[in-house]
Amino acid sequence: MMSVAKAIVNRRSVRSYERRPIPKELLCELLEMSRLAPSGKNRQPWRLIVVLEEGRKRALVPICRDQEFIADCSAFIAGLDDPKQKWARVDLAIALDHLCLAATERGLGTCWIGAFDRESMAEFLEVPSNMVVTVCMTVGYPAESPDPQRRKELEELVYWERYGGRKGG
Repeated sequence: MMSVAKAIVNRRSVRSYERRPIPKELLCELLEMSRLAPSGKNRQPWRLIVVLEEGRKRALVPICRDQEFIADCSAFIAGLDDPKQKWARVDLAIALDHLCLAATERGLGTCWIGAFDRESMAEFLEVPSNMVVTVCMTVGYPAESPDPQRRKELEELVYWERYGGRKGG
């Protein structure tokens, strides 16, 4: 089994998928990993909508600003949160990141989808008015192996004790 550290290192945004379904048991394992994610006061103020049907995934392409690869993924997952809950967006991101890393561990690819028409998405998925679609994710069998993206050095991202504080000084 792949370690969490290895899953983090190996995770890539995949935008090219083999057109094949994920076995339901495996998909439910990934969803279970999201369910186990921590949330503020364990409220779990988020919901996921999983779209598997080919025609519905194709219909999502124009809603997602013509990102064609969405039609080819095995599963499209819309992440909803309750905007009245203070930490709902953070909790949703944690839940989807758990799913993302679990998918990587199992040889699947994912891509976070933030570019979409929120009103059209909510209408298409019949989301109740008390919830909002915050972020989505594609999941599937990668048809590509993207190279790692350059990341900033740790020293560019982390300060010690105060903003701008450097280690040891």
